[in-house]
Amino acid sequence: MITFIPPFPVGGDVTASCAGAIVQKGESSALLKRASALDAEIVLMDADMVCGTDHLLAAVFHARRAFERGMNASNTLGMEVILYASGERQISKAKKKMGLHQGTEKVAVVVLGPEEANLDVVLNQLELRRDDSVLECSLEKAEAYGIEKAEMDAVGRELLQDLVLEKVAFVEILKR
Repeated sequence: MITFIPPFPVGGDVTASCAGAIVQKGESSALLKRASALDAEIVLMDADMVCGTDHLLAAVFHARRAFERGMNASNTLGMEVILYASGERQISKAKKKMGLHQGTEKVAVVVLGPEEANLDVVLNQLELRRDDSVLECSLEKAEAYGIEKAEMDAVGRELLQDLVLEKVAFVEILKR
């Protein structure tokens, strides 16, 4: 039996709130505009590429740590979160993989700050309907994310999310 130890302190230093939400197809540009007008620091990603809230929290943890250590590849914490969430080394690939596009209907919302920012209030301001089920990991998401069949066969499908978390953590090595 494999015991998984998260790569980040669950409930510890990871200060971020996450939720899944539904957006009407073709509304992603308007959503991004509404998000940029808010005082809260918000990251929006395509939920079809997200395998659970731990995926998002791990990306936040690694991004914050990269900034603390001066190892960040981007100028903003939000973009660094997207970079880690994508499991990619290059920002352009990360944006293409995790970013919103005109066909996006499921959105992952991460509120990075301020600490007093209320996730439900932010979702309301963004005019989003919360649906955390869009964040759940699935075989289709893992394949779209880039998890190969051989990897899945090696560890078993019940550990798909762990494979994604491994790719998130591996970004730190890829950036060197």
